Amino acid sequence: VAHERPCGKILESEGEWPMVRWYFCLLLWRAASEDDESLSDVALLQQSLGLQRTRDSLCQRESCTPAVFIVTSGRTGSTTLMHMLNLIPGYDIKGENLNLASDIYDMHQERESDWKTYKSSTLYAWHHSNARNDSEIDCSMRMMVMAELNPDPNARVVGFRASSWRFDNDLQDLELLLKVFPCAKVVLSYRKELEDQLLSQSYALGDFQWYVTVEANQAMENFAARHPEKTFSLALEDFGVERFNQLLGFLGEDACRYVRMLHDNEGRHFTKTTELAQDVIAAEE
Repeated sequence: VAHERPCGKILESEGEWPMVRWYFCLLLWRAASEDDESLSDVALLQQSLGLQRTRDSLCQRESCTPAVFIVTSGRTGSTTLMHMLNLIPGYDIKGENLNLASDIYDMHQERESDWKTYKSSTLYAWHHSNARNDSEIDCSMRMMVMAELNPDPNARVVGFRASSWRFDNDLQDLELLLKVFPCAKVVLSYRKELEDQLLSQSYALGDFQWYVTVEANQAMENFAARHPEKTFSLALEDFGVERFNQLLGFLGEDACRYVRMLHDNEGRHFTKTTELAQDVIAAEE
């Protein structure tokens, strides 16, 4: 099923009408609508343009977007994992994005704080609604992620792999992402042997971060304990066809199976393997 990203131009009008002209049209229309005196100006405008129905349908249609998010603390085989997932027909899992989830989380937290501050004001200069539309806030964050990922139009499962998460805040940015994408699943990519992971970081990156890595691994373990039905923990030491086919089962992909493994970023290099998909994944018999 082709995936649609509909939150583009919601309001389509004839020409570029200044907002003031919309407002005067609203007043004239309201004067002639004696039966709708109980509705607010905004509700009348939405009713006349069909905006509320449009916005609600957009958010409801997109609320259960199938998604997979890969979380890694670095040098855990997560690029190979992403590559293997992208061989599943209809998957489009993107790579690093420089704190996309963390930035959205920070913005959300800032707005939450500001809303709690100004909602109590009784001054007319701070005139506001009695409540916010939380479903539309979630929809806007979901659309922000989708707009930046810009997945293939034919993708049926989207997502991204990242090592830049708020591990220092027990992955609260990932918690928000699961709220925004309620049908998403998370694959936690880690290594059992910390020394091997730090050595790999040193080889590939020129340095290693002991405290950050330990904190990240602990945050992933805590997250898995909080969301056992949503997470699949995958250690590099367990990489193999059998374990990856278990991952397919977790994702609900019963129509195919892996027959061999890839190996991206081998050694000190950042390289993508070039094996053909049909050599790695096959239809289930």
